[in-house]
Amino acid sequence: MTSLLIRNVLIWVDGFFSEANILVEDGKIKAISKKLFEDVDEIVDGYGLPVIPGGIDIHAHVYDPEYLDNEDWKSGSLAAAFGGLTSIYDMPLRVYVDNKNILEEKVKAAQKDSYINYGVHAGFMNEKNYDKIPELAEKGVKGYKVFTCRPFKASEEGLVKVFEMVRDVNGVVLAHSEDDGLISYGEDEYREFNDIVSYHKSRSPEAEAAAVLKLGYYAKEIQTPLHICHLSSAEGVEAVKYLRSRGIGVTVETCPHFLYFTREDAKKYGTYLKLAPTLKTSYDRDMLWKALADGTIDAYTSDNAPAPRSLKEKDVWEAWGGIPNLEIMGPFLYTYGVREGRISFQRFIEVFSANPARIMGIYPFKGALMVGADADLVVIDTRKSRKITPYTHHHKVDWTPWDGMELYGSPMHLFVNGYQVIRDGEVVGEPGHGVYLKKRPVKKVVF
Repeated sequence: MTSLLIRNVLIWVDGFFSEANILVEDGKIKAISKKLFEDVDEIVDGYGLPVIPGGIDIHAHVYDPEYLDNEDWKSGSLAAAFGGLTSIYDMPLRVYVDNKNILEEKVKAAQKDSYINYGVHAGFMNEKNYDKIPELAEKGVKGYKVFTCRPFKASEEGLVKVFEMVRDVNGVVLAHSEDDGLISYGEDEYREFNDIVSYHKSRSPEAEAAAVLKLGYYAKEIQTPLHICHLSSAEGVEAVKYLRSRGIGVTVETCPHFLYFTREDAKKYGTYLKLAPTLKTSYDRDMLWKALADGTIDAYTSDNAPAPRSLKEKDVWEAWGGIPNLEIMGPFLYTYGVREGRISFQRFIEVFSANPARIMGIYPFKGALMVGADADLVVIDTRKSRKITPYTHHHKVDWTPWDGMELYGSPMHLFVNGYQVIRDGEVVGEPGHGVYLKKRPVKKVVF
């Protein structure tokens, strides 16, 4: 048995910080107390800084065997660690994850190269591959990605089959929610204007809201857990509120780019700020922050999807959509959320750690700071900021729209299952100490 003492930290309890020491044995939290434990193998000083359960990103494009110049498990997981994340779920990028062979390839690569815990979502599920869901579930998959629009659109009949099968394996449907017909309409309206703002306008808030409502009623009729990915608009927020007013318990996520950038910012960054769903207005941004604070939005995810410059520097309609986000995750949310008073520290922990774990059925093993939980812990530096630059971040690409941003809340220390990956803000660990995040037989979570 190995033991570790994380001493002199602050833990958040009932709305206040309290001084504490955390005893870890064999990768799990053994005790939390003001007592200074003796006879331990290692002691790490927390310098009186807050400690939180490690962040869990349930939507990150990290490893696609055909796009290894974009990101891989080694670069993505290390960037994630510096973003305060101790677990990430890999979302399909372009290669379909709809059979056990590609799933095993992803898990094997993560087992070797990931610095943190790793899960893998299946996708893109549709009328042609829904029958593969049981074999993927047998291998531990919890999440199944569907699209209501191009380029991976499932048919109406396909959505029904996927929802039924996911329900039967105790999984969750993860949905890219934009209406394909309204996207076609938007492209017809704006395609003649070859500029980035027109691209962002082409995929409207109404397209998002329409798909959210439709999927919500599929979830109600078929009785399938539904998670709405990367919500980007005030209309989408209102659609979620309406569904919940009808007793439809969907869960929802948003991302840092929707909480910071607007379509006007794209004038400066061009196609480097091309995304789908698209950026909206400052009003949408403000409503997303409000929804994150009041519980309408349950989780905060990266939708990390960087690409080399050669794929970004193209015609606006052809350029790659996606940006590097993993490295800024926790620090951005702490700086622009907690420090600027948009969300409470309690809400920070909920949307960054606890709720993602609940959605994926791994709480309280992960996402919790309690005795018996896995020792996935982050001591965050709330006193000093760290500048984000493409020269110092750990993503594979040599650019970032977050360049020059000063962020508080970066990891001072980071532990994955009790193994220290970051010490005093520097990498000290090696890959290979994370675990595969299989679905677990837990009760259905009600938010």
